[in-house]
Amino acid sequence: MRILVTTQPSSGPSGHLPPRGEGNHGFPSPLGRGKGEGSEVLRILIIQLRRIGDVIVTTPVVDVLRQKFPKARIEFLVEAGMAPVLSHYPGLDEVLVFDKSRFWFWWREIRKRRYDWVLDFMNNPRTAQLTFVSGAPVRAGFVVPFWARVYTHRVPRPHRPIYAVQNKFEILRRLGVPAPEGVLPRLTLTESDFDGARAWWTASGLDTVPQRLAVMPKHRHAIRQWPFEKFREALGLLLQKGSRKAVLVGSPEERSFLLDLARHFPGQAVVVPPGGLRQGAAILSRCDAALTNDSGLMHLAVAVGVPTVTVYGPTSPGSWNPNRPPHRWVQAQGLDCIVCNRDRCPFGHECMEWVSASRVANDVEIVLKK
Repeated sequence: MRILVTTQPSSGPSGHLPPRGEGNHGFPSPLGRGKGEGSEVLRILIIQLRRIGDVIVTTPVVDVLRQKFPKARIEFLVEAGMAPVLSHYPGLDEVLVFDKSRFWFWWREIRKRRYDWVLDFMNNPRTAQLTFVSGAPVRAGFVVPFWARVYTHRVPRPHRPIYAVQNKFEILRRLGVPAPEGVLPRLTLTESDFDGARAWWTASGLDTVPQRLAVMPKHRHAIRQWPFEKFREALGLLLQKGSRKAVLVGSPEERSFLLDLARHFPGQAVVVPPGGLRQGAAILSRCDAALTNDSGLMHLAVAVGVPTVTVYGPTSPGSWNPNRPPHRWVQAQGLDCIVCNRDRCPFGHECMEWVSASRVANDVEIVLKK
């Protein structure tokens, strides 16, 4: 798999881009004449620039497309901070690392690549413009105000909560590509992803305890964050058993918050060392469960196969949680404003404050016993 960073225009391995094939990409049936199943190479671009969680739940699209079109060329446009999610991802031919300061470069580059299909899963003005200028015969995206007119195949937003992966699959189904139910995202890791944390893991005694609980207590939106005191109380209950340690996971910007929480549990809670996204994923993959807000790190835990217990407030577990074992979720009951999807709470943050630490700790215990 190649990774293109925008230092200069890129061409294919042979010095030029393969020609776009003829056939089956016309509206309304893009698969009508079998393009991608015969000798012609179907060129597909997936667009999901950010965030970590959104990129992760888009990765199953690659798997479905690769299974349907084994000979297709599949590329993924993403911002630099999220690109590590796609490193070594099976089925991807190239990761294009988007830089918004070089928008006109990408305008020309995407046009030059002569895609047959461009699938815009982000649907903002920038990605809609890139989709349009691609000139691809098939341009698919969700129905959004104004910009949806650039798509040849439009998919309405769901009227009921459905898991994010299945929501992404609706674009594939609109194009006649069957997509399975019950699929979870996955992240392919290598042993080298753990190399930078190996000495820290041993020095922290994490290889000497039977159970390791990952805790991701921060969120960039305060309204989606279970309060610090609640996390501290839940950890106090969960760490009463001496056979456990907590691994506090977050970004470098969240490190001081994590250290404050760890100070309440000396010898029982440790903060992940500085490192990249893939190192964090490798650490997560060695934990037995994860306690988390509804965040990108929750999706990262799911993708590396770690059972999760997620606290929800203004967002919908129906949309953002796998909703199947071993994953569990907790949300307050009896609030008219629940799942408001606001960025700020005009009230007293009851949707999070009403979730008790004992209830959350009990769900974590259920997961750890399985």
